[in-house]
Amino acid sequence: MLPIRQESHWVYKTAQITRIGWFVFHLLFLAIFLSSMPFFWLILPLFFAAFLIPQWVGIKIDSFGVKNYPLLELTFSGLFLIVGCYLLGEYSSFLAYPALCAGIYSNPGKERWWLWAGFSLVPFLAVLAVGLNHLGLGVIDGFFFYGIGVAVAKVIEAEKKTQRLLVENRRQNQLLKEYARQIEKVTLLEERNRLARDLHDTVGHTFTSVIMGLDAASFLMKTSSEKAQEQVDILSDVMRKSLGEIRTQIHQISPSEEREEVPSQLKKIADEFALHTKTTIHFEHIDQHDINISSRATITLIRCLQESLTNAIRHGHASEIMITLKADSSRVILLIQDNGIGIREVSYGFGLNGMKERLESLQGRLSIESKENEGTVVTCFLPVNISRFREGVIQDDKSVTSG
Repeated sequence: MLPIRQESHWVYKTAQITRIGWFVFHLLFLAIFLSSMPFFWLILPLFFAAFLIPQWVGIKIDSFGVKNYPLLELTFSGLFLIVGCYLLGEYSSFLAYPALCAGIYSNPGKERWWLWAGFSLVPFLAVLAVGLNHLGLGVIDGFFFYGIGVAVAKVIEAEKKTQRLLVENRRQNQLLKEYARQIEKVTLLEERNRLARDLHDTVGHTFTSVIMGLDAASFLMKTSSEKAQEQVDILSDVMRKSLGEIRTQIHQISPSEEREEVPSQLKKIADEFALHTKTTIHFEHIDQHDINISSRATITLIRCLQESLTNAIRHGHASEIMITLKADSSRVILLIQDNGIGIREVSYGFGLNGMKERLESLQGRLSIESKENEGTVVTCFLPVNISRFREGVIQDDKSVTSG
């Protein structure tokens, strides 16, 4: 039997139940009005074949009977109509509801239209069996009701497609929510790492300057209290500036003043570090063209310079540092070379990893070369757009490829 219990749509269940009622009605008609006729026992087996075979030949949805139900309906119900009309001598509208059910269960494609042609031809053959004088509206039963069934099938198909789209939309929405949650976690983690690097670079750089400045002040106290006080005042000012910078990073407040040029910002940091640590620092800007980079790229160069200067003093015990900033048509290069004790093997700790991650996030890279007792060379490469002519060219951060 057609799987009524497995059907998901009420139209299919209603069609199957109504079909049973349709055949019961015609069985009563045969039993009451035609049981006394000699052809009754010939036509009765054809009736039960038309009733049982199409609807009861399959149970599973993928069985032959279920998949080919419209064809079976056309074959057996059509045969019963033609033979019955021939024996009775009258045309009957028996095929109307089987054609409707076949249309409802028809599958999209060419098969549907071949079946429509078949259901249109069967009533015409039945008319020929009883004579063309019976040609009338009854001949269009198969054509008309099968067409209604196809229209109902198309409505159901559209409804099922809509349901599938709704289910898929819900699934996609759920995936988007999960994706948004993952992005939020990743963003939060990246922001934490960025803030950690900023604090590490800023605090480490400042503390190195202050510690060395205090060491110098402790010696000056014995020889010149005025110079010692002056040194302490300078260090106090450094700490205040550092505290303000840390607060800015924590609260994510961008400075409101006009942004300085990159070389001047880097030189100022180098000069302040040299002043506080009593270290000889040379700063050189080669090929002095305008370097238009984003705030993020500028901060990356600043943090790399701070970390490199701090490492040169803290770990390399350098007394002289050479800083070179240069740019070509595709990148800007920041080179920090010291005369410190150097290292045998480069080991990436928190600070160096922070520099590397900052540069790589902007498609840049970090290079460190060092030998024992020969100093260390730190090179930062950063892709950048360079404007050689400032006149008439105004670029903001959105036009820059480096972040």
